Amino acid sequence: MTPTRLLAPSALLALLLVLLVPVPALADTGLGTPGVTEARAWIVEDSTGRVLAESNADAAFAPASITKVMTAMVALDAGLPMDTEVAMPAHPEDGWEAAQVAGYRVGETSTLEDMLEVLLVYSANDAGYAIAEKVAGSQGAFADLMNRKAAEIGMTRTAFRNPHGLEEDGHESCARDLAAMGRYALTHYPFIARMVRTHAVTVPVNGEERTFYSTDELMPVYSPLIGIKTGKVEAGTTFLGAARKDGLTLYTCVLGCATDWGRFEDTRTMMEWAFDGATRLTLADPGRALEVLPFAYRFGFSVSVRPQASVTGLLWPDGGECSYTRVALSRGQLGIPGEPAGACLWRQGDRIVGACAYVVDTVASPDAAWSSDPAAPPLPVQRKAA
Repeated sequence: MTPTRLLAPSALLALLLVLLVPVPALADTGLGTPGVTEARAWIVEDSTGRVLAESNADAAFAPASITKVMTAMVALDAGLPMDTEVAMPAHPEDGWEAAQVAGYRVGETSTLEDMLEVLLVYSANDAGYAIAEKVAGSQGAFADLMNRKAAEIGMTRTAFRNPHGLEEDGHESCARDLAAMGRYALTHYPFIARMVRTHAVTVPVNGEERTFYSTDELMPVYSPLIGIKTGKVEAGTTFLGAARKDGLTLYTCVLGCATDWGRFEDTRTMMEWAFDGATRLTLADPGRALEVLPFAYRFGFSVSVRPQASVTGLLWPDGGECSYTRVALSRGQLGIPGEPAGACLWRQGDRIVGACAYVVDTVASPDAAWSSDPAAPPLPVQRKAA
């Protein structure tokens, strides 16, 4: 492990707030290939966009209701208050016979927040239709905003024609673009990140409280999962997924699966393949002191500086050395019990492997050179209020 230089005390804790922009890179991880069985196109990558494995990832497919992630981003970008009233407009009946809807009657109103919730959790197509009309005035104008956002993200093989994902000529994307969209959504939109992990929402529809359950059936049975969106069209089932374990975040996308559960099983297979192929490393242990500082409240005593919590990280084989940058108090600075004492950030290449904060112990011990009784027990200290 290669350390970088010790930073000045004036930079204390700034390290955890300033993260470099991730740069996508394709590299050989040495992990082999995951055993995907149903998906006709798929990809798995990490939080930097580093592709770990892929197949047919640039082929055009109908994204189905994964579309609604983009719908939510564009709606949130509009900046409307979340309590804005949204009316349900009339929508064409063609193609909606079997569509999943919340059941808003034409002319009924709901708040933008409630409609976004049923859009993301329950995948309600009528909510997406209504949101588009409210934000842009028409379905076409909203689709233009979606495509503009896609270009901003770098989705070069994507064209949106509607806000809900029902099949339509020219409405298409690919696994690579959709994984990039998922990564962008979860890192830039806290509302989306929260809702795609929500199991159920209760909102008023046509004057009555109704509970809508998530269409994500993998979430209750796979604890690392952190979202994000299901989809289903005649061409097959889809799933855009994200998972986190030991500081490692993965993004996956499967398209053209044959069954409902197949999309989830292929997703879990890819995620476990990646997690199992990485090497677990203990980065910080509260049981081991980083350094010892002079105690601020009693001459001849000292206090230890320790990690605030245990931190483990996962490293890719052949992914390069793990380096770290540490911000710490000067060894000559007085230690105040319970106060922050620094931070550390670990990276492998452009990917953040883990981070921790250091704190000063609340227990002080006599220095050997000053103690009349070397066996004297540590002295617990409570900082006095100013």
